[in-house]
Amino acid sequence: MRKEWSEPSLFIEAHLAAWPALPPSTPSPSTKGTETVQSEKSLGQRLEVIFRTMLVVWCVEERAARSICPPEPESDKTVTVSRESGEFGFRIHGSRPVVVSAIEPDTPAETSGLEVGDIILSINGSNVLDSSHSEVVRLAHAGCDTLRLEVARTCDVLTPLVTQDPTPFCAGYLYKLGSAQHAAGAPAIVRKWHRRWFVLKKDHCLYYYKSEMEQHPLGAVHLLDYSVHSLAEMGKPFSFTVAKFGGMTLHLAAHSEDARNRWGQVITQAAVEAAQKDELLEISSRRVQQPPASITMPDCFGFLFKLGARWHQWKRRYCVLKDASLFLYHEAEAQQAIGVVHLHGYRVQSTSIGGKKHAFELLPPEPKFRHFYFYTESDSDKKRWLAALEYSIDRWIKVG
Repeated sequence: MRKEWSEPSLFIEAHLAAWPALPPSTPSPSTKGTETVQSEKSLGQRLEVIFRTMLVVWCVEERAARSICPPEPESDKTVTVSRESGEFGFRIHGSRPVVVSAIEPDTPAETSGLEVGDIILSINGSNVLDSSHSEVVRLAHAGCDTLRLEVARTCDVLTPLVTQDPTPFCAGYLYKLGSAQHAAGAPAIVRKWHRRWFVLKKDHCLYYYKSEMEQHPLGAVHLLDYSVHSLAEMGKPFSFTVAKFGGMTLHLAAHSEDARNRWGQVITQAAVEAAQKDELLEISSRRVQQPPASITMPDCFGFLFKLGARWHQWKRRYCVLKDASLFLYHEAEAQQAIGVVHLHGYRVQSTSIGGKKHAFELLPPEPKFRHFYFYTESDSDKKRWLAALEYSIDRWIKVG
């Protein structure tokens, strides 16, 4: 009967114990040639004894190390996501492996513990580490309404840990009204209030996070032209809106009347200062004068081919995406950028311009703004950029 071994060290030790003892090396008197052969045989036996001893020592050390420091699990976390209204609420990009590129607010994925940047190792017990993007999508939509995901966490592993601004204008918990959803078994449309951590920073942007401990915001809104209005009845006391003409509206609620007044004052002041001084443009202007490596925690980076507006020729550019701004460089080692494209409000979609197989376009929010065309060298790169662009832009426009 075959015996199964849980650890390689136990397997080796068992086989070492089963080896027969080596005979002592006793050279017999013989001819000179026979003595040479016997000497070589003796040396080989001694080397074998040394090798066996080293294996035993290695096995003992391995067992001791495992008892002191247990091996790390293959996955960092197991996440369960249940489908609601036909969607799980997260997007992926890349192939072999696939990576979580975006998590929609107010969806099952947001409350499951899944994070942007997670590498998906398995889905419902099926290993997908070496699966293509289309294979993972097909498996996720194979009819099961609950996904059990084993993921490897990459957050802050390849990039430096960035803490929140130590001196924000204002920070605290507020209730945010989620988007309209169809509740299971109910015909009416439901909008739920979610407790979120809000931070108003010096760039005149209002960021909101899932909790105070999170470092990646769920969304942000630049407060230029925004104003604050109190609400008489929104199903929550001390509620108010942050809105602007032609823009989306943020429905919020504070814990007290004083907190609502304080938030209203700081948001109004930030909107006034944003009209006098555009902090985002100043940040972009400073980044343009610096090398691409100076942009910490970019949303995406790599080479793209960009269609020129004047001569309609494709140029290879090194691109870095950060907060819906795309910085363009001649090379990855360049000391400063050629320019920057602000993509707030843009939409991204695939295209077949110029016969390029992996092309995509960036559609402006208004006709007076410029249209942009890019293409990548592979389909996986295209998916990676499309997902990153959607995530980077959506963070700024999906605030309602």
